Amino acid sequence: MNQSLRSMAKWSMLAVLLSNTGCNAKEMPDARRDYLLAHEHGWIDLVVKAPATAPAAAPGFKPGEACSVGLTINGDMLLFENASLADAGGAGMPVGFRFVAPAGKLDAALHLHGCVKDELVLKLPLQLTKDHLVELAFDGVALTAGEATPFEPTSLEWVRTEMLRMQANAQAGDAATGKLTTLATASVALNAFGLLALLGYAWSRRRR
Repeated sequence: MNQSLRSMAKWSMLAVLLSNTGCNAKEMPDARRDYLLAHEHGWIDLVVKAPATAPAAAPGFKPGEACSVGLTINGDMLLFENASLADAGGAGMPVGFRFVAPAGKLDAALHLHGCVKDELVLKLPLQLTKDHLVELAFDGVALTAGEATPFEPTSLEWVRTEMLRMQANAQAGDAATGKLTTLATASVALNAFGLLALLGYAWSRRRR
């Protein structure tokens, strides 16, 4: 398998994975997501660890039960998932979510319940710049926001564009190879014709 075919196979596999991820996502209704994508928006990464057991943090944490993790933006519930936080980060993979959110000045609130005696709500004002990604992190005690960075999400359309570009390059390479083959064949034929002509001339000179 040449390099072009290997590249196309890699992007095809990525496209399938992205497609499956999109089918399994349940962060928000598709209609709501499409609406946010059609207007000025950014992206939020939410990373959540298990609540601390200190009384001031989350009294009554129950490690054996799943937590309901919710995030509201300006009162709008954009994320609602169930997750086991007791082992979060233990295998090097913290519990995290990525989703689209409207750009601008936001009031974020993290909601945890089910695994704590009383619902835990942590509020945080947030400025989300258009086409930027910001990370929200709950370390078990407090909710904090990192620096916003420019972000362009990988999409199926982007993967399709890359596949078409590589396919065009592969076809151009095949065309170039075909031209070289034709030239080489013509060169061999011309050389053979020249050699035969030279031999014929030499033979005719010997018979004189």
